Amino acid sequence: MMQIQTQEKSVFKLSDEAQQGAARQPVRHNLIIENRSSLTATGIRQVISYDEFSATVLTDLGTLVIGGKNLKVSELSCHSGELKVGGEIEYIQYEEKREHRGGLLGRLTR
Repeated sequence: MMQIQTQEKSVFKLSDEAQQGAARQPVRHNLIIENRSSLTATGIRQVISYDEFSATVLTDLGTLVIGGKNLKVSELSCHSGELKVGGEIEYIQYEEKREHRGGLLGRLTR
């Protein structure tokens, strides 16, 4: 059974068992926006943070930032990786996936 674990700073993520199972297979990621007031996203791995102005989530394609006003995360399914956000959606932005390069020592020895 998958469970959501809450951590400080409004971080929600899949339980360790669910992460191990989900990490094996890439998850399909889709966005549906209806009238700029409702967003449904699939393929969500983790909700990093959210408040009434933005929601930041992790997908296989990178970090997704949803911005607007009066945003509310109304639904989060750990089993399907589906997220529903309501409110006045003003923008959606992806941040590139960053690969770890071994820290300072790795950068110095390139």
